[in-house]
Amino acid sequence: MATFDEIIRRYRLDSVELTTWVERRWVRPKETKAGLQFDDVDRARIELIRELHRDLMVDDDSLDLVLSLLDQLYATRQMLRTVEEAIEQLPEPLRAEIHQRLKSRDN
Repeated sequence: MATFDEIIRRYRLDSVELTTWVERRWVRPKETKAGLQFDDVDRARIELIRELHRDLMVDDDSLDLVLSLLDQLYATRQMLRTVEEAIEQLPEPLRAEIHQRLKSRDN
């Protein structure tokens, strides 16, 4: 976990910029008695936002859309992993049938 000040120093942000990102819910740190705490996911997201915003010049409205789409993609990937894990728990004949049906869809 990293504090607000640590994030500002590490990623060379100003406090207004990071505060705005938190207010817009682009980054969702945990609120503790010691202040905001940023975990690994927050830090990865900060790097992404910084790159999109500064390096690629993506404006705030477009960034809202990009982050929303990425969140949907990540949620879909997680759901797919859950389905894959459930399939792996099935008896072999059912797994084979599912795999065959998936292969036939590709053709």
